Amino acid sequence: MYIHRAARSESAFSLIEVVMALALIGFILSASYGVASGTMQIGKSMSNARVAETRISNFVSQWRDYMETMEPGIQLTADVEKVARGASGNLFIAGGRMPFAWERHLQLADGVEFGVVRNRESKDLSLVVRHLKLKPKSRTVSEYETISELPILEGLKQMQWQFYEPEEKRWFASWDPKKRPRPPLFMKLKFAFTADPREHEYTFWIANDLAEASVPQAVPGPQ
Repeated sequence: MYIHRAARSESAFSLIEVVMALALIGFILSASYGVASGTMQIGKSMSNARVAETRISNFVSQWRDYMETMEPGIQLTADVEKVARGASGNLFIAGGRMPFAWERHLQLADGVEFGVVRNRESKDLSLVVRHLKLKPKSRTVSEYETISELPILEGLKQMQWQFYEPEEKRWFASWDPKKRPRPPLFMKLKFAFTADPREHEYTFWIANDLAEASVPQAVPGPQ
C-alpha cells in the first residue's frame, strides 16, 4: 500500500519566506520614512533660513531708511559701558521721528533706546527696542517711562555698533554728544547669531544735513 503525499501548491509560501517578505517590507518602509523625514527637515531648515533672512533684511532696511532721512536736531548717544559680553552699550536716540515705530503713537515718542539683554536660560543675546516718553511731571529730561518694548533680533552671540567721526577720521564704540556735538557721519552695525557661523556687518550713512544743522543742548539718555 502506497501513501501519496499531496504535492505542494506553487502558490504556497513557507514560514521563512513570509518572515523574509515582512522584513523586506519593513526595511522599505523604514527607508521611505527616513527619506521623507529628511526631506521634511530640509524643508523646515530652508523655511527657517528664509524667515531669518527676511528679518535681517527688514532690520537693515529700517536702519538705512531712518539714517538716510534723519531729521536735523536728532541726538544720538551710545554708552561706553558694556551691558553684556559681546555687546555694545545701549544706543539712545532722542527727538524727531522715531525708528522702528510699528504703531502711529510710537512715532511721537520722546526717545527710543536699543538695548542688548541676555537670556538667562539659553545665554543668547537679544536686541530690544524700547520707545520712551517723558513723564508728565518730570523735572529732568532723563526721567523717561517705557511705553513699548519689543525684541527685534533674538538668538544673538554678538551685537555691536560703531560711529565714524569725519574730522578725527576714526571709528568710536561710544558716542557722547557732550564731547562730540556734531553727529557721526556713519554708523556701523555688526552682529552674529549663535546658530549661524556668518557675521553680518552693515554701514549706514547719516544724512549730511545734520552736520550743518544747529546742534541743540545735549539731552542725557535714560537712567
